[in-house]
Amino acid sequence: MSKFPFAGEALKSLFKAPLTEKYPLTPKEAPEKYRGKIKFDANACIGCGLCIRVCSPNAITKLVDAVEEGQNITMKFDLGSCTFCGYCADFCPKNAIELTQEYSMVVTDKNDMIVSGSFIKKLPPKKPVPQKKTTENK
Repeated sequence: MSKFPFAGEALKSLFKAPLTEKYPLTPKEAPEKYRGKIKFDANACIGCGLCIRVCSPNAITKLVDAVEEGQNITMKFDLGSCTFCGYCADFCPKNAIELTQEYSMVVTDKNDMIVSGSFIKKLPPKKPVPQKKTTENK
């Protein structure tokens, strides 16, 4: 037996083309229907919360602040917790959530894994209070 049983295979492999891909130098397309990074359209969102209810890892949060115009609603999607199941996009009645083809999500700061958007939800106008009729002439 040889002391270096893999030496022959190593020498052969030295002169072969690499089997690995050249990513990130050569960009690669994601497969069709790939569920990648979330894209959120705050202008389309109505703040119904269906996405929050169907998100099993609780990766979506909704912050509501009272402002003069109504409510300032901020939706946050934590991609570090997201399983990319796509239920949030499937259940959104206004198609405000989309899973893109973007798959490269390597970050050094965990805050870069948060996708968020804010919008103002106007409260419905208050109905005038009906005044009681007084009977002056009895």
